[in-house]
Amino acid sequence: MTRLRLLLLVFILTACNLPSAPVLRSPAPAGSEVEGPTESASSPTPSRVAVSTQIPTPQPTPEPGAPLGTDANPIVMALIPSKEREISESAKDVAAQLSNLTGLAIVPYAPASYAEVVEALGAGRVHIAWLPPFPYLLAHEKSHADAALATTVFGKDLSAAQFLVNKQMVDDRTFTVYFDPATGANLAEAAAALGQFAGKKPCWTDPYSPTGYVLPLGILNENGIQTKTGAFVQGHATVVKSLYQDPEGTICQFGATLADGQIFIAAGYEDAAERVVVVWETEAIVPFDGVAYAASLPDEMRLSITSALLVMIQTEEGNAALRDTYQIDGLELADDTFYDALRRLLEQSGLELSELVR
Repeated sequence: MTRLRLLLLVFILTACNLPSAPVLRSPAPAGSEVEGPTESASSPTPSRVAVSTQIPTPQPTPEPGAPLGTDANPIVMALIPSKEREISESAKDVAAQLSNLTGLAIVPYAPASYAEVVEALGAGRVHIAWLPPFPYLLAHEKSHADAALATTVFGKDLSAAQFLVNKQMVDDRTFTVYFDPATGANLAEAAAALGQFAGKKPCWTDPYSPTGYVLPLGILNENGIQTKTGAFVQGHATVVKSLYQDPEGTICQFGATLADGQIFIAAGYEDAAERVVVVWETEAIVPFDGVAYAASLPDEMRLSITSALLVMIQTEEGNAALRDTYQIDGLELADDTFYDALRRLLEQSGLELSELVR
């Protein structure tokens, strides 16, 4: 089904079958050094997932032969994984509002990991999932799920990455800045701006971060720029801290983080934005969490649920429940092509998609 056709059908369903919505409510604000040889990729070592000692939230067991979407065989909506596997009141509210708007029985489920959600989508045990980009890409690659909606955070549906250095290394002419903070524009193409990082050591956030590792690594590799093995310092603000505290480049000579000014504030230094500067910024190509449907979910149910979510995000009650459960402020139609730019640079990174999902 094409995105245009889906848009038309959703518009008809929303206009004719669902209640009108009031004005949108405003959202609430939301390592050690590793030396190594010159190389183009630093393969992640997946960390062990913590196992909860609490009794997990049971997943509904459908009655044999019961139609999907009934109380005997409800549609299951996966929540954001957590080791506690608890279902919040806001998540229950999201499911209840969806059920009321669609006439379908929809229940929330608390998984322990995104790997579990991907498997459950393929087995038909989960039908609606709110997925970050890598779990979605894996689920789609396995033909387990299809994209339906993109989420927005503070009005944006995509995020970018930025390359950072300590300003002292700019003053010493070790590095050159190719980014104009006044206009938010780059002053050179990636190959010219990032070539100066060849043979240098980066500070990455963590091995699973799209903007703090995978995307910048993919761009470096795409342009044939080989760096030393990076140090994973576990956090975007920690990258800024590492560069701030190390003007000589002992730990790392450059770093990459999410392109967001809040990162400098989170670093905890009043002058962080002056002492650590942006050298170059990528295009915004990393989606926030998106809504995906299991391949087994019928089209008519997909349309009904999509319409209901688009209405909910515009109502005060629905927006509050979705914001509290998923930390979003908006929803918009999307399909698999929304992920193509990230998919291309993931391939350039040389990393295994399955190792990025936990």
